[in-house]
Amino acid sequence: MKKTALIVGLVGAIVVPTASASMLAIEAGVMDWSDSTEAYFGEGKSENEFVTIKGATGSAFGDVYAHFKLEDFTDSDMMGSEINIVGQINIGDSDFNWYGQVFSKQKPVWSETNTLLGFSHDKTWDNGWYTQVAVAGHIVTSDYNHFSKPSGEKFDANGFNGGYAYLAVNKSFSALSQDFTFGWWQEHYFGRGDDYLVVSGDVEDHGFNGQATLRWHVAGGLSAAIQYRYAQNNLGKEGWQNAMFYSMQYNF
Repeated sequence: MKKTALIVGLVGAIVVPTASASMLAIEAGVMDWSDSTEAYFGEGKSENEFVTIKGATGSAFGDVYAHFKLEDFTDSDMMGSEINIVGQINIGDSDFNWYGQVFSKQKPVWSETNTLLGFSHDKTWDNGWYTQVAVAGHIVTSDYNHFSKPSGEKFDANGFNGGYAYLAVNKSFSALSQDFTFGWWQEHYFGRGDDYLVVSGDVEDHGFNGQATLRWHVAGGLSAAIQYRYAQNNLGKEGWQNAMFYSMQYNF
């Protein structure tokens, strides 16, 4: 039951949990970054289109979630892609799991793959709230060849890169005769290497990013979402950055 609840939370759909579940969805929208963020990144974080294909499956053994995302796909000089795969293996009949995640981001002048291995806890509570917590070690494989030290030596931004912590909550509800889902997640990175902090632009040892989403289930598999995205010493910038994302999603 609890694994199917994870799929419900990831999909943002209102369904009745069963012994197993799966989903496939496509989402498209616009990322509208704040003026201060755009002033720092330029066109890289301005008003950028995106499309995401999402898939997930859950069973008594565990669960897997994955997505593939394209950003700025109308501009070949700015186009980026990301792949994210998250897996959990149940530890007995408990709410604890072995946890793994691979997140890979590609842009025209850099690339980065983050591998996270640890454990997690997820549970659907009697009041309808779903929660998930994960703690993991962080290994990074990156290519920032456009950066070099004054001596001409390349930065070493690969290998073990500290720790990772993740927290998420999710709840479906009805209001004004309409169905909604609220979700929030936040992830923290700490103990990161000095060279990585230079080439990534995060600068500070501890950084975090997160997102709050309100999804309106319009009809059938169609939904609309508004998302508040934010980061501190993460996602390529020291200090604060934020955005509003607007999107439509269809669940097949």
